[in-house]
Amino acid sequence: MNAHFSKLRNVASILSVVAVLFLSDAAGRAKVISAASCNFIDVSNAVASASAGDTVQLPPGTSSWSQTLTLNGVSLAGSGTNATKIIDEESRSGGAQLVMAYPTAGNLLEISQIQFCGGVTNTSISYNGSISIYGVPGSSWRIDHNIFNALYSKGIATYGSAFSVIDDNTFYERAISIADDSAYPNDGEGDVSYSQPPTYGLNSSNVLYIENNFMTNLEGYVASVGACDGCGGARMVFRYNTIWNDCFNNHGTETGGRVRGERSFEIYGNSFNFSPADPAYPCFAALMIRSGGGVIFSNTCNGYSALLAIRNFRSTDSFCGEWDPFCGANGICPFDSNSPTLYLSGVSTGSGSYLQVAGANWTPNQWTGYTLMNVNSGLFSVVLSNTTNTMTYIGSTPQTASLIEHSAMTFNVGDPFQLHMVYAALDQPGRGSGDLLQDQGLETTGTLYSQLLVEFAEFLDQSLAANGVLVTIDTVTGIPSCPNQALDPIYTWSNTVNGSLAEMSSPYPGIQQGRDFYNDTPKPGYTPFVYPHPLDISTYSSSGGGGTTNTNSGLQPPSNLQFNGSTNQ
Repeated sequence: MNAHFSKLRNVASILSVVAVLFLSDAAGRAKVISAASCNFIDVSNAVASASAGDTVQLPPGTSSWSQTLTLNGVSLAGSGTNATKIIDEESRSGGAQLVMAYPTAGNLLEISQIQFCGGVTNTSISYNGSISIYGVPGSSWRIDHNIFNALYSKGIATYGSAFSVIDDNTFYERAISIADDSAYPNDGEGDVSYSQPPTYGLNSSNVLYIENNFMTNLEGYVASVGACDGCGGARMVFRYNTIWNDCFNNHGTETGGRVRGERSFEIYGNSFNFSPADPAYPCFAALMIRSGGGVIFSNTCNGYSALLAIRNFRSTDSFCGEWDPFCGANGICPFDSNSPTLYLSGVSTGSGSYLQVAGANWTPNQWTGYTLMNVNSGLFSVVLSNTTNTMTYIGSTPQTASLIEHSAMTFNVGDPFQLHMVYAALDQPGRGSGDLLQDQGLETTGTLYSQLLVEFAEFLDQSLAANGVLVTIDTVTGIPSCPNQALDPIYTWSNTVNGSLAEMSSPYPGIQQGRDFYNDTPKPGYTPFVYPHPLDISTYSSSGGGGTTNTNSGLQPPSNLQFNGSTNQ
């Protein structure tokens, strides 16, 4: 064990030296340009006079911004979070970003020592980041030692791959603190990420690192705020953060429409805390996972009912108008792994929140795990159990209501039903890389269009491409089809909830322990990436080359906050 950690420390030292040399070389060629004030026009003029690799230094002061500052490889440094304050008064009619940052290859772009504050006029929520940053291969960036104070927007939104870290910031949340919206440049839908091999541990240098941050929720609900979120094939490492009255959250391939869920995550060494003063105490779970594979270990959770809540909303919801083209995993959607067999069909002989078929004479629980559809309503769900003549499914009971994103399925007398089998839903938790999906425009004439319109009409994105209908296809088969995703299980170990060892479980028969996830089992061959992140040069300098101390761990949430709320979104 000592030899193992000695090797890791050596790797960390090498990477830190490389980073120091890289930054030293860049610093030798870079300039520091002082802005005349914190006013937008003065900062914008200073940025316009800078070149990639330069730093614009902001003086002490407070200023309201109503325009977006664009940084092309230029860093932005304040005079301290209590000295330099930027107030967000961006119009919500546009993107509403305070800063749009574009790192360039060969340079480090850094944003630090600034307090970004919510405004008093523009207080509707923006779902873009107050800072939006767009990485490209060969670039590096760091956002550190800032305060994001009650912004009416996401704090930071990230796009594209880069050598990057968000560290040592404080977030007082009205919306999601950090949203990782894609892992690859120009891959906002996540198709490229989901077609590439997984990257974990020592192979994960170009994923987003989020470490040593403090995050606390100011709103009266939990998962719709979120310490972080991930979609568009995001790949993220979330470690050594302190979270109060909130949870880790990611998106699945559902409510984002064409945008797919998070591809991978590594979540470890975090402290999750939920206040006993909250009326909703204890919170439902410290983490909500809706897609992807990964590792979850050595997290300490207090004030939560569970470590993790698995959600696979496509197993119980359709709503094709919102989730085109993937819709729901109803057993006939071509993007899921389905059995071609129609196992059962018939007509309901009763009314209510479960299926009744007089005289059916089924074997008890023979249909557990199958997908039941009400043909009249188009709603469907996963069967949990059956008697000789009834079926109960997810959403039939109050205990499973939180697993339904929209309307729960019900039956009336005479409603026709079908029973299908979904082996695995697209991008469900525990599934990973597969064939590349791609949008293709088709002319609204010809044999192929006619075939697709007949076979896949409800799964076509009816928005028009330049030359016709936009169709999502599997590039291997040439038509809408299952991308044959490999297993990429979730591994959990050494996590505690309220002082006791905690494990994860699944309410879905199709997401199974021992296949899609493993408890008390380290991921085979896994070694975490070096900590602190090599771009955290200040931490290396002060700690002599590494450590695991969360510098924000002593912070507490504001004492007058109340946290109420929905945990189902």
